[in-house]
Amino acid sequence: MRTPTDRYSADWDGAICAQLGGNAADPIFFPGGPDQAKQAVAMCWECPMRARCLLMALEEERGTPVHERFGIRGGLTATQRKSLDPGKICPDCGSPVITRSPHCDDDREVHRLEHRREYERELRKEKAA
Repeated sequence: MRTPTDRYSADWDGAICAQLGGNAADPIFFPGGPDQAKQAVAMCWECPMRARCLLMALEEERGTPVHERFGIRGGLTATQRKSLDPGKICPDCGSPVITRSPHCDDDREVHRLEHRREYERELRKEKAA
């Protein structure tokens, strides 16, 4: 589990939260209400480190009850993260995958071109099911 001292370490130089620094970022990414959470989620979705952050959060929180998860990480709240599996994150864009496909459907054309064989195989499986 990450500690407050390493949350904004040099490994996260490109992250929006790291650019803000701990004193400014903590109130945003550990919000006190839904309006603050919306601001944090919006910032996360613009962050180039979002996919890595989300994967780390899912790996660190695996098996942890939702009441022991905190903050906005990778653009998702603790409640949203509770039902995700680290293996179900799109390796291309970091979005949660809610189908059996290994990639998300955010940009089907890009994923179809980049991962045509896997994508077409998954479509056939879904049609057969």
